[in-house]
Amino acid sequence: MKRYYDVPLLKKPVWTWEVPLYFFVGGAAGAAAMIGVAADLGGAKRTLVRDARRVAAAGAMLSGPLLIADLGRPERFLNMLRVFKPQSPMSVGAWTLAVFGGASTAAAAGIAKRPASLVSAATGLVMATYTGVLIGATTIPIWKKHASTLPIHFGASALASAASLLELLGHDDKALAALASVAAAAETGIGWRIEARGGVDVTTRIGGIFSGPLPLILRLLGTRSRNARQAAAASALLGSLITRVAWIEAGKKSAESSTP
Repeated sequence: MKRYYDVPLLKKPVWTWEVPLYFFVGGAAGAAAMIGVAADLGGAKRTLVRDARRVAAAGAMLSGPLLIADLGRPERFLNMLRVFKPQSPMSVGAWTLAVFGGASTAAAAGIAKRPASLVSAATGLVMATYTGVLIGATTIPIWKKHASTLPIHFGASALASAASLLELLGHDDKALAALASVAAAAETGIGWRIEARGGVDVTTRIGGIFSGPLPLILRLLGTRSRNARQAAAASALLGSLITRVAWIEAGKKSAESSTP
């Protein structure tokens, strides 16, 4: 029988695998929408613009079912759309996903492409970062401790994921590789900051290595090697997914360890 002092002060998150996967897919989709607009305005190859829009739309289509699966019933998602609460990260996230999904799908389908892609990119920025705000706004000690870093961390990781996915789809553009390199450098710096503040576990470190130092080294050493860039892209994608899973699990452990 548990004593009073053995009972955690905080209730641990009940999120299952759908949530970190939603964080990963939604973040990559949001960053892909931003890349699509940048590529369009910058005069990049139309195939890159097209594929970035398609990645954004596909990610939006997957994100909705993943979020609804975690909520349990579709009407719960619809209920969150009844009222917009700017002070609630959950409300902002639900509305952002709804608008992002419509805009990115329209852009990919060729319906009012330029306006739709601009709306998709604007809401995509929120998609890429709001999940870090969402978990940082809780009372879970480990999440609260890194609340100021998590949105930037998730945003950089999302950018790396989107750029890497487009590279793996066959786009060997210098600008795309530069974006991925900047994201990897940012992830490396963020990793050092997180380590300095403490509280992270082995899985979080592994995710950080795969999304930061490893792809950065591969890109710096293999600037003329497409194989190295492809390996860096695969590493960044894996690291981004591990990172989302690791932070959710870290939150559960942090809640369990909080006792009166």
